[in-house]
Amino acid sequence: MKSQVIKVKNIPAQEDKSASIRVKPMLALFLLMIFGIYSLVRNPYMLTASLMMIMISLFALLLLPDRKLADFYPDFLVLYNDRDRSSCALIYWDEIVQWQYEWHASYDLLVIHLVDGSSQQVEMYSKYRVAKLMNLYAPNKEIKSTRIKKSHI
Repeated sequence: MKSQVIKVKNIPAQEDKSASIRVKPMLALFLLMIFGIYSLVRNPYMLTASLMMIMISLFALLLLPDRKLADFYPDFLVLYNDRDRSSCALIYWDEIVQWQYEWHASYDLLVIHLVDGSSQQVEMYSKYRVAKLMNLYAPNKEIKSTRIKKSHI
């Protein structure tokens, strides 16, 4: 089996990384800040709301910590360990048996089952993007959630 836990500095060099998943939603924070600035200039009577949007986005962008959760490459997936920041799990796409995105109240979890019977899991905060990328590289291997969904009558 080629998949293994390695040091971050030993990740194979590849130029064609397709995506990275991080803790901070950078695009949403930048859009919130831009909308706050636009709202402040365009509608001065919304001063309080505009300043709150700008302050919240600046606080999140500048002061809250950010870290990488996963990198998606055409040949493999890299899951970064949150306990030991110097190591990561290198998982080749052909060694994934099945994967599941689990929702929990405080965090989400991506669980990947490998051909040798082991499993890797990492906290995630971007369900739709992760599911899209996992279905792109590991199609038809998703375990669907068994939660009961609301029926629309």
